[in-house]
Amino acid sequence: MHTTKLLVTMIASLSLAACVGGIDGGGTGGDDGVVDPNPGGTGGGGTGAAAAEAKKLFTDNVQPIIAMKCIGCHNVTGPVGNITGFVDADKSNAYATAVGYQAVVGDYTPAGAPILTIVTMGMHKGNKYEADQISKITGWLNKEIEARTSGGTGSGSGSGTGGESPQAASQRLLGEWSGCLSLANFEAADLRNFGNVNAGGGGNCKTCHALGEFGHIVSNVSSPFFQTITTNKYYMLQYFSVDLSMGVAAAKVAINTRSFAGVGNRLAPHEAHPGFDPVNNAGMAALQKFYTATMARKTAGTCDPPRLTN
Repeated sequence: MHTTKLLVTMIASLSLAACVGGIDGGGTGGDDGVVDPNPGGTGGGGTGAAAAEAKKLFTDNVQPIIAMKCIGCHNVTGPVGNITGFVDADKSNAYATAVGYQAVVGDYTPAGAPILTIVTMGMHKGNKYEADQISKITGWLNKEIEARTSGGTGSGSGSGTGGESPQAASQRLLGEWSGCLSLANFEAADLRNFGNVNAGGGGNCKTCHALGEFGHIVSNVSSPFFQTITTNKYYMLQYFSVDLSMGVAAAKVAINTRSFAGVGNRLAPHEAHPGFDPVNNAGMAALQKFYTATMARKTAGTCDPPRLTN
């Protein structure tokens, strides 16, 4: 399934009134792939001066960009069913809204944040950022990483000790992971069980997400489910993300439980999505099996070359 077709399907499917949410983050503690060092916090987490600076960089530099570039399709006020309504014109709410979406921030590295990757890869309706805009968004993301990683280490240029940068580590680990994912393990774990997980009054997950609608793909058949989450970073990040919470040297791919928890528990900004138990369901059990099998393959060194195409 080509990315263009998936994105066209996402846009066309916004008219499905019953399908009002995707597995893309949300929540008061920051439902992202980076473990929040301040889980009791709000607005996406982060601590100290770096967190305050990150929020200021977003408000001063990034919010005006997305308000200009993205608000036409991603306004927090609608249209109804647009689950990626991450742009709030009210600056007092803009930061908390944006970082509440996994499909926007990913793991906060420039290589793993869809706010950059989906546009700079030419994937999104021909929309482009200017060099200065990319620089501003990158600067904000790097400051978020500094605030969120253990000890405040790591920025766009490295961890301060000459090691790998969060950006490079994220890109490398996601690429390696995509090559470790296999169709045999996917079907043995039966990740297709996710397609039949019931989301309250909204029906089974496959009802709204079978072809990648609403920024998330889940189906009870292997194709294009497996191909999409193994070749398209935007969709893979809904299931797996890079955990940088213990610093770059200890970074690893982990199951993105926060993306499911935010939506299943109907945490802001996903109150409109039908609720479901994000932990105790056949899909999550299958995802754990798939992760375990994939990690075993990685540990054994029997992975294929990276599959990610973006």
